[in-house]
Amino acid sequence: MSASSLNGQIIFLREVEKLKGVNRANRTIDGRFENSAEHSWHVALMALLLEEHASSIIDMLKVIKLLLIHDLVEIDAGDTWLYETNQESKLEAETEAAIRLFSLLPKDQKEEYLNLWNEFESCHSEEAKFALAIDGIQPLLNHVVTGNAEDGVIPVEKVRSKKKYIREYAPKLWELVEELIEESISKGLYE
Repeated sequence: MSASSLNGQIIFLREVEKLKGVNRANRTIDGRFENSAEHSWHVALMALLLEEHASSIIDMLKVIKLLLIHDLVEIDAGDTWLYETNQESKLEAETEAAIRLFSLLPKDQKEEYLNLWNEFESCHSEEAKFALAIDGIQPLLNHVVTGNAEDGVIPVEKVRSKKKYIREYAPKLWELVEELIEESISKGLYE
């Protein structure tokens, strides 16, 4: 490894420290807002634990990479809440962020990470489909544990509509999704 490669990797690692400062709409068990780095850790762990529920044999290392990389763009673009009405500018802002962030890395890693980010976004592999499903389940699980109706109640049909892709990408986990939705309804978090 050359000194310039190491330097680029360290610059990138310093930059991604900023992900810890990007807050999400979900809360943590102690009531504060979850940050995107915590979310990335949680989805990576969930994927490891739930691998047996994938609809096909998958490369788990690739799934973990997809999950750890996909939200790094929020350093520049911020986190867009799934239920926000204006989602149009999200992809453009995130694409610009991906190019900027991954350009800090040595060329081979820049290409790998940008390709992984694009793969997650386009969802064209079994690994990306499973990663996206896990990424969609985590907020449902989180909301059941930490949600508060005082933060606002989400229409259940909107939740089902936004999460319906999980049934296709991880059908073995759809029953869990339905159970989490029903539990959130019973807690007054969805109506």
